[in-house]
Amino acid sequence: MTVIAILIALLVGGFLVWWLIIETEGVYLGKRAVIALYDLYASRYDRVKQFDEMADITLISQPIMTRIYPVTNPLILDVATGAGRVPLIFARNGRFEGHVIGLDASRRMLNVARQKVAEDRFERYITLMRHDASELPFADDSFDVVTCLEALEFLPDQRAALSEMCRVLRPGGTLLTSIRIDTRWMPDRAWGEAKMRRELELLDMREVHIAIWQSDYSQVWARKAGASEPIGGDRLAQALQFTP
Repeated sequence: MTVIAILIALLVGGFLVWWLIIETEGVYLGKRAVIALYDLYASRYDRVKQFDEMADITLISQPIMTRIYPVTNPLILDVATGAGRVPLIFARNGRFEGHVIGLDASRRMLNVARQKVAEDRFERYITLMRHDASELPFADDSFDVVTCLEALEFLPDQRAALSEMCRVLRPGGTLLTSIRIDTRWMPDRAWGEAKMRRELELLDMREVHIAIWQSDYSQVWARKAGASEPIGGDRLAQALQFTP
């Protein structure tokens, strides 16, 4: 009986470790745990994820460029940029003439991103900075586009982060984020479609469109209510000078 109890305890313990560390990436252990895990796996992150760059260009950067046409030089903010996935696919898109600020809380993930930006000499297109997503260091209405992919549920306060993303997006600007398709493993963290729509509508976002993107995630598109002139990548310095 003791042996069976020990085996059960080991199975339960193993499941908890898998759930807390792997499946939910430390989010239930707090902000510091999440950052520490991303720092730990930064050098292996791209190998684990195995992103398809051509698919990303087709399903992320090209649709955004189409939505904001005829603007080709947008100022974009990518929240939880990680190893620079989104900034890099824009820089490699031949239609793109703007600038992307990639923001992340993990120092080592940003170091990986900086190395890739330097290797490809994309500094003219990409700026990387370390900061918390729940209080973005930018003025209201500062960006033409804001993105946050495969990350919202891992942010310490996703409601505050989403609010901040909408705040810094200009009226008429485009938001692209994502939600998990299967929310069972992340209770009170991963939002379903109905909740996501409600949250965005409360933040004055319009034309919300949710579409299956990959096996684990759906894309969430929205436009900020109102209209305004494009910001443009040439106003990067102005965005970076803001002091809250």
